[in-house]
Amino acid sequence: MLDTNVIASGLIAPTGPPGTIFLAWKDRRLDLIVSPTLLREVADILSRSKIARTYGITADAVTGVLHLLHSQAIRVPGRLGIPRTTRDPRDDHILACAVEGHADYIVCGDDDLLSLGRYARIPIVRPATYVRLLEGS
Repeated sequence: MLDTNVIASGLIAPTGPPGTIFLAWKDRRLDLIVSPTLLREVADILSRSKIARTYGITADAVTGVLHLLHSQAIRVPGRLGIPRTTRDPRDDHILACAVEGHADYIVCGDDDLLSLGRYARIPIVRPATYVRLLEGS
């Protein structure tokens, strides 16, 4: 389970850890779990004019990425409710998606999530840590 910013970063900067993870998913070396909320957030981030200008992301590219996520990721309904858990309640949907999709890891750069260490026995790790785990397997 990748949080919204890891997915967006993987698309924007394919040479860093998020990009490595995103390419591993596209190569089907791992499964990616998404929810409707996560997909909306990815669309919102990638559609921002500043992102489009800075990274040259077109509306067609955003549409293509969203199609790829819809067609190849494991989509959960996003109906699982969890008690407020994170310092920023807007992040709770990430935890719910991971539980609903039976994720092995939650990969993020968000300190509010990382400070938990794990949720429902699912480790929460930084992208660089997850890349090391991928390379070790």
